[in-house]
Amino acid sequence: MPSKSKGGPDTIASLRSVIPSIFDAAQRSATGHRKHAVALHTLQTQCHDVDAEGLIGEDAFNKEFIRNLNKVLGIKKREPSADKVVKLVATFVQVSHELDMQALARAKAKLVDTDDVFSAEPEMDVDTVSSRFVELLIKYLLQGFQAKEKLTRMRCCQIVAMSVTSLGEIDEQLYFDLIKKLTERIRDKEASIRVHAAIALSKLQSGEDEDGGEVTEALLGLLQHDPSAEVRRAVLLNIEKTSSTLPFVLERARDVDPTNRKCLFLKVMPPIDYHLLSIEDRERLLAAGVNDRDVNVKRACVRMVGESWLTFAEENLLALTSSLDVVDSPVASKVMQALFTSYPEIPENLQFDSDMWETLTPEMTFIIRSILEYYSERKDADQTDKHLPEVMKLAQLLETFGSKLENEENEELRPDFEFIIHQLLLIAKMSDFPDELGRRQMLTLMRKMILVPEIPENNIEAITDIIRKLSINEQDFIRIMVEVVSDVRETPSMGDSTDEHDAVTEALLVSMKSLMIIKYILQRCFDTLSEGSSMYGLLTECVVPAVQSSEMVLQDYGIECLALCCLLDKGLAIDNLALFVQAALEGKGELRTKGLSALLDLAFMYGISELAPSVGSASDFVELLYGELASGDEKTQAMVGEGIARLLYAHRIPEPAKVLEELLVLYYHPSTSSNYALRQCLTYFFPAFSYMAHDNQAVMQQVTVSTICRLGGVLKQQAGDAQSGATQGQAAQQIVAWADPRILEAISAMNSGNSGGGSGMRTTVRMGGYTQLGIDALKRIFKAPPATRKVLVQTLNKLALDESSPQTQLQQLFVLTRALIQQELFTDMITRNALARFETSLLKLLDIEKVDDVNLESWLEEPEMASVFEFVALLDAEEDEQGDDNGEHSGDEDTGDWDAGSDVDSPERPTNGLRLSALAVGSAMSVPMALRSRSPLKRAREERIEELTREIDELLDSDSGEDDNNDDNGYMSAEE
Repeated sequence: MPSKSKGGPDTIASLRSVIPSIFDAAQRSATGHRKHAVALHTLQTQCHDVDAEGLIGEDAFNKEFIRNLNKVLGIKKREPSADKVVKLVATFVQVSHELDMQALARAKAKLVDTDDVFSAEPEMDVDTVSSRFVELLIKYLLQGFQAKEKLTRMRCCQIVAMSVTSLGEIDEQLYFDLIKKLTERIRDKEASIRVHAAIALSKLQSGEDEDGGEVTEALLGLLQHDPSAEVRRAVLLNIEKTSSTLPFVLERARDVDPTNRKCLFLKVMPPIDYHLLSIEDRERLLAAGVNDRDVNVKRACVRMVGESWLTFAEENLLALTSSLDVVDSPVASKVMQALFTSYPEIPENLQFDSDMWETLTPEMTFIIRSILEYYSERKDADQTDKHLPEVMKLAQLLETFGSKLENEENEELRPDFEFIIHQLLLIAKMSDFPDELGRRQMLTLMRKMILVPEIPENNIEAITDIIRKLSINEQDFIRIMVEVVSDVRETPSMGDSTDEHDAVTEALLVSMKSLMIIKYILQRCFDTLSEGSSMYGLLTECVVPAVQSSEMVLQDYGIECLALCCLLDKGLAIDNLALFVQAALEGKGELRTKGLSALLDLAFMYGISELAPSVGSASDFVELLYGELASGDEKTQAMVGEGIARLLYAHRIPEPAKVLEELLVLYYHPSTSSNYALRQCLTYFFPAFSYMAHDNQAVMQQVTVSTICRLGGVLKQQAGDAQSGATQGQAAQQIVAWADPRILEAISAMNSGNSGGGSGMRTTVRMGGYTQLGIDALKRIFKAPPATRKVLVQTLNKLALDESSPQTQLQQLFVLTRALIQQELFTDMITRNALARFETSLLKLLDIEKVDDVNLESWLEEPEMASVFEFVALLDAEEDEQGDDNGEHSGDEDTGDWDAGSDVDSPERPTNGLRLSALAVGSAMSVPMALRSRSPLKRAREERIEELTREIDELLDSDSGEDDNNDDNGYMSAEE
């Protein structure tokens, strides 16, 4: 360490040893960084104003410091030793700034202690050794911002980001240069550079002048649009939280990266008082948090509410609940249940006294209901009984608030009373009604309440649930509810008006209410509907007239109730299926949606095969659903897609392969990219369907190749779109993974507790469909478009073929692969190499060392191989026809002579022999360039014909019993 004595020439001479030793010690451990920074500052002070051979000591220190700093500027990211040196530099800048401030404070204190209190305070000179060094360092690092090497740019931005808060007073021009250079770096192609540049910029926000908001605007651009999650996180954590930036910060609750969402709830929002947010912002923030799929994000959101927001509410749960606007909040109930689950001490410490029931408010009623629901879900009977009021008390409260609601003239207060009544009804649902007197009084009250003309629909549902609980059995429940519907229909008019329009409106409202009650009755019935039941009477008296009504709203309710009746009676479903089809095809709005929903529910209940004869055939029924998949309405498309997925999963569709292929194409189609409900459903469905059973995966294997080929044309339009979805290659890779039996077996082994994997479970039968996938892919390659060919070739190497694959299918794969190689369809080296790798893998599985060792003649005798050789023969015949149509004949290459020769009837030249010759290895290697335009298969066949001709000539020449003329005649006879 340098001495604290005044520096001299020896101090400058020792710089080359002292500074490197400090840097060396700093990169070994981060614990002594401040001590090393103080030592550097002492050394810097000693070098000040020291001259040695014309060299100023301060400049000598700066040059040696920069020389040592240069050693780490090119070191890769996350290298511990380099990161520690960077921290040393930042600590040195911070220590220098602090010591300068202390010296300035001491100088001011001395000035105040002087006797001349009337003299003006002189300006303090802020130009110090440290300030000059910081400016030199920043200027030097700014030069590194433009370096070609990305590591240098990253380290320079990193040092500036760590040091910018300790810069102190710097030159104004340097300050604007720093902002300009950092703004350029936030557009760097390297994400790590953008991260440090964003951090540095965010620390300069407080220095913006009143006219400019460019730094904040640039940071908000990064926060919204930067593709790197790490960059967005850096801005999220460091940007100033103001009224102008907070809305953009809250948007990160929907960030695609779960870590960013977690940081928002765990680090960004807790210090911010929730009172600064509007009720709408609180609702959106909490809805995003408690509904998040990631458990850690949801836990972070609940922690924010339980620790931060509850603290701002002074540990008052009632005050916190009031800030959520529970009357209209769709998320408050979920938040409260999640809060109680994470902090069970909150409901345990709450006490309900008798006076509280006399002064109920919406917030208090909501808290009571939430606590009772929390204990009820956990089946904690003791706590539930402890907090539940007596049935008589509950009935009294319902009557009291019912009267208040009826007599309340202030429309602004009516929603509060309706909310309290609804919460009390939900509390009543959790009661066991042990007291017979209380049970009867509650039943009477429920029948009275449901007759109230303006009762909300959610209260009707709650009352129906309570009556179901009060009933002895289902038949008793139906009897009571039928009487309720009769009472509703016979309710006398509430108005004295004789106007015909008012009477029609009132009759419409009564019919709607009756159908609403019938819907809730049917949803809670499970017994088969029979003609003798009282519900059958409601069907004929209420439901059928509603379906036949000209009022759209009655048709909607009527169709929905009729569909529920059909779920209880198969014969009724078959008789009315045509009606649902008509509603789905010709209906508008809700009627069409409910018609489609009814078709899907009935198909799931009874199966398409059972229902289809009433409207045609099963294919007609499926075609109807296909037509709705192409609907422009995303909601309808998502509903039908989900319904078809359910039918496939339940094996309710006669021809699953065709339907599955349509869903796969729909999943990747660019037109559904914005239909998140559909995409989310299918994202879950495909792996669940494929990995549920081997039969399901066999269907996926069956449609894989045809789907990939169809996607080639579908996805071509989005090839140049930077925001497009999956490419054809990515889609192919994913579909092949769903068809992979290895994954299915691994999941089966995991579910069965067999940690050893599923390799022993794989059978030849199960691998047959997967190997057939490769055969189908190879056959498609011969006629597919160039882009699809390349994708299919790359797909071949993704197949999980092994020794359990059927031997015959491996032979078929080899024959097709060899024929494809000899077709010379591919010009790019990558695809040709991929095809060669696949051929090599097939040879290993066939236990053959090289291609020349393949015995094709023995394969020809196997019946299973006939289809492959016929396929190759047809390919060759098609090429011959193309050659006859397009080729120009000349001299020795006359096509007509070749055709005549090919028709020679000889038992030694079978058709399969021609195929065998066509697959000869390397047959095209010695062909002259003039013949390269012909197919390798065609050239091989010509060579085989010539070989057979020579054999015939040799056989005729060896017959000495015939004269020359007879030889000629015999030759001619053989040729004929």
